[in-house]
Amino acid sequence: MKLPVPTLVILSAFLAIFTPHSTAQVIGGGEGWSIRGTDPIQIFYGDQHVTSYESGYEAGKPFFYPINGPTGENLTRHWPMKEGFEDEQTDHIHHRGMWYGLGNVNGLDFWHFPLDEKKQDKTFGSIRHKGMNGVTMSKDTITFKTNSEWLAFDEDTKRVMSDRREFRLFYDGSGSLVIDVTLTLVADAGDVTINDDKEGAWSIRTIPTLRLKGEHAKGDAINSGGVAGKDVWGKRAKWVDYFGVDRAGNAVGIAMFDHPSNFRHPTWWHARDYGLFTANPFGQGHFEKGAPKEAGKHVLKNGEELTFRYRTIFHKGSPDDAGIATAYEAFTRK
Repeated sequence: MKLPVPTLVILSAFLAIFTPHSTAQVIGGGEGWSIRGTDPIQIFYGDQHVTSYESGYEAGKPFFYPINGPTGENLTRHWPMKEGFEDEQTDHIHHRGMWYGLGNVNGLDFWHFPLDEKKQDKTFGSIRHKGMNGVTMSKDTITFKTNSEWLAFDEDTKRVMSDRREFRLFYDGSGSLVIDVTLTLVADAGDVTINDDKEGAWSIRTIPTLRLKGEHAKGDAINSGGVAGKDVWGKRAKWVDYFGVDRAGNAVGIAMFDHPSNFRHPTWWHARDYGLFTANPFGQGHFEKGAPKEAGKHVLKNGEELTFRYRTIFHKGSPDDAGIATAYEAFTRK
């Protein structure tokens, strides 16, 4: 089924038809944004595949992969979703495209891959994508909402909490791909203790050429405070940008923004020189020398919610070329 695209398409009852493993659907079309399929949820602009949102049942969490930036090149690591790329390292099997996860929630690990033989000393959780909860589309923008449940991996009837996610995708005036996320953690199954851990929360693993070290590394990093290179790790900042070249040699970068309304803004960054960077407000005890061991711990009482807003920009050129500092100021006014 293919529907024509009016100026605005609102599918508020989409949850009924867009649940994992249901019959494939095509929503939208023409020159603007459209959605195809169910698992993964494939997102197109015109005929270009921009990204897919995977339910991540086997991975233990939903994630975006691939993410094709403004040059048409994928900017996230392929492995382990797709093999055969000799320039990629097969480390950290839990790093999958762009995702949200936390290392220790009520004693459960919602970060690492549950079936990783190297991590069997841990007790795992699983973030289960429950389906879509509405889609809004126009020629310029697509917004879709999802629901997820946080469960014990080996006892999927034991629910820890849930979350609501809203994703908004568009191209800005410079042609950069922008992905906004509003993610609300909901303590609807009792108290939730998010323990201090360096692992988490809104995260991305880049292609090898955006790494800061390694055989294929051609990248660099900088944060909003001017801290550069591997020293961005563990620092508080409004944003971080990893930049360099894509596989075709085009100058590109990925900037991630922490909204001023977020809990503990400006956040700490678990930003590694091998291409992982993640905005983590729950790791102060790991990031700051001398900080109390559980400084980053936070408890959501039953019935409470905690909302985070992030923007990720996939841009051409350097952070200066893309006007990232100015773009961040625009984001703060949103």
